[in-house]
Amino acid sequence: MGIIRKTLHTITAILLTIQVGLAQDTLSTPADSSSRVGRVYTQALVPPYKPLKKKEKKKNGFLASPFIFYKPDTELIFGGLGIYYFRLGTKNNTNKETRLSYAQAIFEYTLNNQVDIQAGWNIFLPNESYISKGFFRFKVYPDLFYGVGNNTKQYNELSYVHNTLIFNTSLAKKLAPNVFLGLEYRYANTYNINFENSTSEVLDNVPGISGGLNSGLGLIFTIDKRDNVVNATKGFLLEFSKYNYNSKLGSTFNYSNVNFTFNKYFDLGNKQVLATNTVANLNSGDPSFLFMAFAGGEKILRSYAMNRFRDKNFVGTQIEYRRHLFWRLGMVGFAGIGDVFDQTSDFSWSKAKYSYGIGLRFMVNKQENMNFRIDYGRGRDSQAVYMTVTEAF
Repeated sequence: MGIIRKTLHTITAILLTIQVGLAQDTLSTPADSSSRVGRVYTQALVPPYKPLKKKEKKKNGFLASPFIFYKPDTELIFGGLGIYYFRLGTKNNTNKETRLSYAQAIFEYTLNNQVDIQAGWNIFLPNESYISKGFFRFKVYPDLFYGVGNNTKQYNELSYVHNTLIFNTSLAKKLAPNVFLGLEYRYANTYNINFENSTSEVLDNVPGISGGLNSGLGLIFTIDKRDNVVNATKGFLLEFSKYNYNSKLGSTFNYSNVNFTFNKYFDLGNKQVLATNTVANLNSGDPSFLFMAFAGGEKILRSYAMNRFRDKNFVGTQIEYRRHLFWRLGMVGFAGIGDVFDQTSDFSWSKAKYSYGIGLRFMVNKQENMNFRIDYGRGRDSQAVYMTVTEAF
């Protein structure tokens, strides 16, 4: 019955998700803005520049669509999105306009009774000398907690409910072609946390189990040489960010957060691509357990639910082979390794999380090279199926 159920989920998701990919058209939304608390950027601050043709008119409009996805930690996700997109003019040059800007709103409801409401904007200012981003999110989220560390046990599983209100805003300046430097402010208030067993030993010395406010200021540096932000075939992305959360900004928690991402893409010819992805999420101080680094999810170490393992730090790397088959269909094979840890001495190859798997791709938007993907991953005592839009990296 489990296999039949997942097959039905897959068929339903394919039919409805194609509508979303077509509705998104030329938009490039932050890939993980709906999948992780507190992290807005996984793609570059700005996609590569494509000048408008002389006869191409300014395009403004509104798009809306229902959607349905599947992830192992949420089951089926139902929802809808609305997007207003527009272009701003470029001063002193009437033949050019900025790249596409947008404002969007998303509503999600999952079979785990999780509610997620999001809104955000991505605006290229005149001359594209700056880019402004913002993100708002409200969640009512039943979830599971297994403790902190890379060796937590399945039988320690605790269910809990929490509400989270998030607001992030940033402004980035172009230093050179494909090079940006920006500032970002992050606000996240978590409250109404209720664990099924508040006296469990799993909660001992875990920061944030009673909620609290995260308020931090950060610096983001990006070099983006990719040929396509949603499905690159060559080039690279390098991104570094550092955030400080402290009481001077009103934060309940005092800690610093450093993120590093490096993606490299190799065009092998005959519509074949080899892609690599290395990430690090490092925290010092005492972050809330909800904002700790985690292993798993639909982007790296596919096969582990992203709430399964969490700790102060995470380091991981993965490789993916992508190949076009025929028509709009393609396939991938992937493998990765990484883990969460507190101190570097806690990292052990015997405990490291690995994953490998295969995936199927269906191109829903030829103009943007955007794929709907189905991935099946296996790991250390874990397996999972993921269905969503755009590549993992």
